[in-house]
Amino acid sequence: MKLNNSRIVLTGTSSGIGRELAELLLNRGAFIIGASLPGEQTDLTHENFTEVQVDVSTKQGVDYLFEESLKHLGRIDAFIANAGMAYYEKMVLADWEHLSAIVELNVKSVMYSALKMKELYPLEPFHFMATSSIMSYWPLPGYALYSGTKAAVCSFLGGLRLEWEKDQHLHIVFPVATKTRFFQRAGQPHKSWMMQTASHVAARMLRGLEKDKKHIYPSPLFQMCYLLAPWAISFYRKREINLLRAHFE
Repeated sequence: MKLNNSRIVLTGTSSGIGRELAELLLNRGAFIIGASLPGEQTDLTHENFTEVQVDVSTKQGVDYLFEESLKHLGRIDAFIANAGMAYYEKMVLADWEHLSAIVELNVKSVMYSALKMKELYPLEPFHFMATSSIMSYWPLPGYALYSGTKAAVCSFLGGLRLEWEKDQHLHIVFPVATKTRFFQRAGQPHKSWMMQTASHVAARMLRGLEKDKKHIYPSPLFQMCYLLAPWAISFYRKREINLLRAHFE
């Protein structure tokens, strides 16, 4: 994808990966509509950046984001669904509302946004990128629900890729633990292993978008361990099981 003068919608730009990616895209000459939650304004200031404060976990919020984006940009060349949430928890209760909150943002919002792009441009080329996680295929204790939401989106986009036009590019990003407010918000009390910076992940996403990569893995080290030495990362999973038990029991 050519980034200069491209028109991109990016969610979750108030901080973390979204904020870093927005800055990189702006530096490459893109026009950005950045979505952030009301009350979480970004510190980005650029003539090509427009912030829309909206809750994208609702249909009304996503529809509003598309309306504002088309009003300012005229067309959307790429939509990057980066906003998401997680809980650090030991799941023992059947709580419908608790399940719904994370599914609305992590799953339905992403699926709906992808379909909105297809509805707008049935046969025209576009890009759609979703920030997933290694936990979509390598779940960890404490994140069963989060892992499930990310796996659902991966399967959904994988299926769409088989149905849609070849120049309607679908990208899935699989970060490891990232130095953002993610774990603080999720409620995890301890530090994770193999941490990467948000700027590193954003740079990998930018490169993947440019090169039309279907799957983007910001951590080659994790992929190498996962494929060649799965026993090594199994020790980390056992550590996480013990930490979860100690925290909740």
